Amino acid sequence: MITNKALKDTLDGIKKISKVDLFVYDLNGKIVANTTDEDDKISDAVIKFAKSKKKDNEQSSLCFYKLATGHILVAKGKDAKMVGEMTAFQIENLSSSESSDENEFLKKLISNDILPTDLKNQTKELGVEVKGKKCVFIIESEHEKNGIVIEALKNALVEDSDLISDVDDKNIVLVKELVDTKDLAEASDIAYAMIDMLNTEIMQNARVSYSSIIKNIKETADAYNEARIALEVGKIFRTEEQVISYKEIGIEKLIYQMPLSRCKEYLDEVFGGEVPEVFDNETAVTVEKMFENNLNISEAARQLFIHRNTLVYRVDKIKKNTGFDLREFEDAMMFRVVMMMKKYIEYMEDVEK
Repeated sequence: MITNKALKDTLDGIKKISKVDLFVYDLNGKIVANTTDEDDKISDAVIKFAKSKKKDNEQSSLCFYKLATGHILVAKGKDAKMVGEMTAFQIENLSSSESSDENEFLKKLISNDILPTDLKNQTKELGVEVKGKKCVFIIESEHEKNGIVIEALKNALVEDSDLISDVDDKNIVLVKELVDTKDLAEASDIAYAMIDMLNTEIMQNARVSYSSIIKNIKETADAYNEARIALEVGKIFRTEEQVISYKEIGIEKLIYQMPLSRCKEYLDEVFGGEVPEVFDNETAVTVEKMFENNLNISEAARQLFIHRNTLVYRVDKIKKNTGFDLREFEDAMMFRVVMMMKKYIEYMEDVEK
């Protein structure tokens, strides 16, 4: 990701040679870098141009260009068109080079494959702080369009001090510096903001997982592993949720890290070799609502929008088929664990097919 400083240095260097004033704006008309004082009229024209379908436009002494970096370039004065085209090429070429360096650096970070001296030099080159509280996010896009997703994230939520790169066809990693570091509330807000922005701006559904807070960029590999586990656990146990925090996956994480063979053995021990056919979606929803309401039948029934007697019937049916009474805490907890194990086994067997 090209930094504002790199943009400013590029514009100043080209103006020194060409004597043409240059401006770089974001898509909302906010100035990012310039060689002279900002003109409010230019800002208004930039917003109008950004909403148009044109890639470039010429108005009197002004030339406008949409850059692949997600910026708008404006050249003003004599020879504005020629200098503007040259500047657009230079910025996009520089961005491509910096993105390549950033991608390589981040991939080394998350694989814990970087020497201390290289870490020091590359963080300095990229303008990234070694110390400071950060969080690692993994964004899994619905379709294989990482380039579009990355650009959308850069324009809306990614700062110069952050690192972003794709790790495969669908997954993007973002190492983001946090402002409010008291808890993970800020990370949660950022994750939901990503989901909303991708859905509204580029009509892209996504799932986001995030790690616990780290205090040094050296801890990125561990944080990435946390976010990766949270994403996988979410696919198995929290299929309806779009945002998954590593800190919030307790029992699910333990089951996910158990050998598949041990889970199968445990189910055989509990049910005597024959697992009853009661683990459907209705049962799963019933169990979760019971836990959310401290096993209170009346309140759980109200939130399920069913009569209390209907829920009692479901609970009695589960007890009859499995031996577990969801009104008793130990039984309810055991049944929840067993249900998760079965779900995990089915997911892994499906993946292995």
